[in-house]
Amino acid sequence: MKKLVCMGFIVLIISISACQSATMANAETTPTAELRNTLWKLANLDGKAIQTREGQRMASLTLSSEESRARIATACNSGSAAFTVDGKKLKFDVAMSTKMACEQDRMQEESAFFKVIENTASYEIKGEILELHDAAGKLLASFHAEYLQ
Repeated sequence: MKKLVCMGFIVLIISISACQSATMANAETTPTAELRNTLWKLANLDGKAIQTREGQRMASLTLSSEESRARIATACNSGSAAFTVDGKKLKFDVAMSTKMACEQDRMQEESAFFKVIENTASYEIKGEILELHDAAGKLLASFHAEYLQ
């Protein structure tokens, strides 16, 4: 009898663990952030993690729902671009930006970021992560939703 109770308890624990794992997996892939009116902090660019240095402005993207314009910020400059959304398709018009100079590595990162804007064809939101893809489906960059506290 003790073995039967023990086996039942083990099965119960395994079932609960499986449900929690499935719930956590769904939470990571189900969009919890909105494409528009969210501050998207650049997290990964061309396969490289992006780190914001102390005292430096973070690279980010914010798509406004009111005027269909994206605000773009980099460590050095800021800019904007009109955009269109059709389902999961996302297309930016030519981006305009300020032209201040800064450290070489930050200028290269900025150039790559604006190239992502130029080449974006689609997007996907997974939980709090925004991914931008090119026309072939290649991941160009990923962003994390940032909220004011």
